[in-house]
Amino acid sequence: MAFDESLERLWQRITAYTESRQADIIFCEAALAEAADLERASEPADPGNPASSERQRRAGAAHAVGWLHFLRFTATPDGRDTAELARALVFFGLESLHADAIPESLRGVVGPTADPDARSELAGALLADTSATSAPEIFAAAVGLLTAAVAATPHEHADRAKYLRNLGFAYQERFRYLGASPDQERAIKIFSKLVDDVPRDHEDRAGSTFMLGRAYLMRFERSGMPSDLDRAIEFERQAVDVTPHDHPDHVTFVSGLSRAHLHRFSLAGATSDLDQAIELSRQAVDVAPHDHPDRAGLVANLGITHQTRFERLGTTPDLDQAIDLAQQAVDATPPDDPAQAGFLSNLATAQLLRFERVGMTPDLVKGIGIFSELVRVTPDEHPRRSEFLNSLGSAHLLRFERTGTMSDLEQGIELGQQAVDTAPGDHPLQTMYLNNLCVRYQLRFERLGAMSDLERAIEIGEQVVAATPADHPDRPGVLSDLGISYRRRFLRSGAMSDLEQAIEIGEQVVAATPLDHPDRVKVLSTLGAVYSDRFARVGTMSDLEQAIEVTRQAVAATPPGHPDLAKHLHNLGAGHHDRFKRLGATSDLERAIEIGEQVIAATPDDHPSRAIRLVALGGAYRSRFDEYGQRPSRSRLSILAHQVSGATTSSPVDRTLAGHIVGSLAHEIGEHDEAVKLLTAAVALLPLVASRETGWADREHRLGEHMGLVGEAVAAQCAAGDPVGAVETAELGRGILLAAQLDSRTDLTDLDSAAPELAGRFRQIRDRLTTSAEIADRRRWWVEHDEVLAEIRQRTGFDRFLLPPRLADLRPAAADGAVVLLNAGRCRSDAIIIPCAGAPLVSIPLPGLVLADVRSHAAVLVEATHDDSNFAGALRQQRVVQHILSWLWTSVVQPTLDALSEMTDIGESLPRVWWMPTGLLGLFPLHAAGHPGEPGALDRVVSSYTPTLRALAHARARRPATVRSQLTVALEHTPGERDLPGTAAEAAALHPHHAIPPLTDQDATTGRVLAALSEATWAHFACHARADLTTPSLGGLRLHDGTLSLPEISALHLVQAELAYLSACSTALGGFRHADESLHLASGFQLAGFRHVIASLWPLDDQIAADAASSFYRHLSHAVAADAAPTALHKVTRDLRFRYPDRPGLWASLIHSGA
Repeated sequence: MAFDESLERLWQRITAYTESRQADIIFCEAALAEAADLERASEPADPGNPASSERQRRAGAAHAVGWLHFLRFTATPDGRDTAELARALVFFGLESLHADAIPESLRGVVGPTADPDARSELAGALLADTSATSAPEIFAAAVGLLTAAVAATPHEHADRAKYLRNLGFAYQERFRYLGASPDQERAIKIFSKLVDDVPRDHEDRAGSTFMLGRAYLMRFERSGMPSDLDRAIEFERQAVDVTPHDHPDHVTFVSGLSRAHLHRFSLAGATSDLDQAIELSRQAVDVAPHDHPDRAGLVANLGITHQTRFERLGTTPDLDQAIDLAQQAVDATPPDDPAQAGFLSNLATAQLLRFERVGMTPDLVKGIGIFSELVRVTPDEHPRRSEFLNSLGSAHLLRFERTGTMSDLEQGIELGQQAVDTAPGDHPLQTMYLNNLCVRYQLRFERLGAMSDLERAIEIGEQVVAATPADHPDRPGVLSDLGISYRRRFLRSGAMSDLEQAIEIGEQVVAATPLDHPDRVKVLSTLGAVYSDRFARVGTMSDLEQAIEVTRQAVAATPPGHPDLAKHLHNLGAGHHDRFKRLGATSDLERAIEIGEQVIAATPDDHPSRAIRLVALGGAYRSRFDEYGQRPSRSRLSILAHQVSGATTSSPVDRTLAGHIVGSLAHEIGEHDEAVKLLTAAVALLPLVASRETGWADREHRLGEHMGLVGEAVAAQCAAGDPVGAVETAELGRGILLAAQLDSRTDLTDLDSAAPELAGRFRQIRDRLTTSAEIADRRRWWVEHDEVLAEIRQRTGFDRFLLPPRLADLRPAAADGAVVLLNAGRCRSDAIIIPCAGAPLVSIPLPGLVLADVRSHAAVLVEATHDDSNFAGALRQQRVVQHILSWLWTSVVQPTLDALSEMTDIGESLPRVWWMPTGLLGLFPLHAAGHPGEPGALDRVVSSYTPTLRALAHARARRPATVRSQLTVALEHTPGERDLPGTAAEAAALHPHHAIPPLTDQDATTGRVLAALSEATWAHFACHARADLTTPSLGGLRLHDGTLSLPEISALHLVQAELAYLSACSTALGGFRHADESLHLASGFQLAGFRHVIASLWPLDDQIAADAASSFYRHLSHAVAADAAPTALHKVTRDLRFRYPDRPGLWASLIHSGA
């Protein structure tokens, strides 16, 4: 739009308003849009060198826009919109317009007839309003008015110094609110000149000197330069010393000097500065008359000094006094006073500190309420908004630490991030905000286990440490928090470099923390924990002794009744228990139990840490029973069990551990009912342990921390004579990640028919959950998921939608055979035969199966079958595998099959058995058990494996394929791996069945394989595979361009998938920590949709693998459905046994999973 047209349109609007006085003409959005259009149209081509005509155009536009804002100001009720007045002043300019062009009411401050005094007075009024609004135009107008007043006043005029001082103050205020560093430099320059120019005996000298000190103090608050702070104290002290006590400014000067000393104490930690701050602040309050306009502020400042001394020395009377003074300041201030927000903030902060020290819940409630209201009423642009956001986040964090409520932690993170985002990059509190955010990410990692949270905490922590000077008093604190993050990463990943960094930091922090500092207790306790970690990893006794010693010091320095005393005692008890386990001194064990009882007595029933502290006490009691046979009394055990059940505010991880430890103790001493109650409750928590908000690897790790729990729960159920409960418990606590994947693929056909709108919403949420990676996003979608799920279950016929299947619903999966649950516990081992629906379950004790043997044999088997040291390795494998097959036959398989034969009629064909082993039993070739040269499992049953009944039911419920579309992936040459010459033969043998072109060597990329799998019903993989025994999700099939990982395979949804033959290394090996999750490639392909999967428990000989595959496919040469796959593999295995009877490592590895 042309300039002239824009100018005319705006003047038309202004004229229309002046004639009609209809406010909406100038207050509508269109009015501001026209003003903005006019400004843009008046911009010169070269702003740095405008032509004369461009300057005239610019002045004309400013004149019109100035009138618009002036009219908006005058149209506001009571003329209170000072921001509009300021905008009018800025656009009018102060000298350039003729008087007739200026509104009459402004001619005293704008134009050639303006009065310097009037300008100064109006500037003061505008600045006084900045506490309510910090609009940049107000500062610009004030600075402009005062600059003009100074320029219009001769150097020798008595008022010039006053105008200059006010101008310096205006620059200071603009710096304080908007943060522009040049403004502060201008203020310092002005006040320095005033001090230099004003005679020492002049009455204004003290004021100018104080303002110069204040300017240096404000620059220090932004820059952190100690020299600025020293100058501030120097100049403010001069002002105080020359000002009589009865002078009106004396109170202001004394209070300001107190504030400067308090800053220097915070910077350098010298208690002399703190004492000076308190003394000066007390003087200010005592000298100020009761009607002093800033008395409330003086009282508030005194409260802050007492709070600071509490934070330094831990003296509770100082904190109580700080709260009392803060309340006085609030009570003495009208609610609409701009200073009230700061006073309320002081009060809330002090109350939250008292909650931390004493644990009084009303203090926490009031603190959260105050900061919530401050955040609500504080405008986005207000300079203290970031401070209030941070404080509210810290308050929510305190409540999380006390109650364990996750929503408080989430709010703490969200508010902390808002504080960081709101504060300018050079804000003096920015590093504090960042460090608080670091701690909150640490805590969420502890609760949910998401590695991304811990990495974010470390990233922020390193940033904070780098930004904190070596001599800054906050450095030990931020270093300590970073050290805690390194320790947590060590505990997760096992990287010794993280542990060494944590110890180095901990030692630095302890050395830098004075003996009387209240934080010393915390840093001693933290250092003790990392010494204990290194002892657990390396076994050096000096580390354990140091851990006990520094933790003992922390306990000794903690007053009775302090909320942290139980935490420090807990760590000390753990040290004594560790020393007992290493050296066997009974006194250490008794001390651990004694301390554990003290800890529980000092921990409130609803404290989130109660469960983990019960873990320690239960573990000590169990050690005493294991070592000396000394059991706790029945009443003590009952109380302990009740305490575990009541620890409902603790995290699922801690509650699960507590149930496991105390439940196992109850089981060992024969209290089976108590054991069943505790252990089954712990198993029921496992799905919550693997938090839905986190990724596969995080959930996998969390579940791996509870190895053995399901086995103990099953054993307790068997001891209580409840095989049905044992099977239901095993079903609930195993294959949790697999079950979650199955839930994500639930068929929605019936729901589509009954409630299409609900089905559509549920499908949309489910799809988003499979793609969203951010924790906050996943948490939001899971909340909505649960809300929609509740709606679905309210509909007739959908009351059990996505609930775990009942045993009665799963038993038909055993049709045409039987499922055998095998379990080895600490006290007993059992087999439970699950026949098809109708027949009762049968529990068979297995006294020859000992958990210690299972563990040792599993380790030996995995090591021997993965030993590739040529001839020696082959001989060892032959010896180990044969020994284990004999042990399995005697202790597990023979007694089970003998019992099974009594239950079933043996026909012409061998019966089907699906082995469902728990824990480490899943690593063994149960199907091949037997003594050399004697009939064994291969001669009595056709074996398959299933991780859970649900997985078997899922596979058997799928419709068989109607076409055979064969995909073969064969890699003879894989980058970074040894060659596999036999794969070419495998591919050639399958050539007649290829409906899909084979993918070999460089053609076998992850992208092409995934694309081809979507078309295949049968898939054969002859390649290398990687089994990661620590983190199964890192395992996968090795292809030409990388690894096709287990999560990628599991995420597939292949509708027509029939058979996957994995002729690769260890594709059914899931590792030790995650044995109950059955996380391996075989289960991944089952999840992807394949009804049948052939896989291996250990690496295959290349030629044997090719021969086995060729023979297997000959048995199924014309098959479309692969329901004969178990029988075909059984025949192949028996043929190989016949050919290599003394080398079971060649024929015992291949297993069938699925239908």
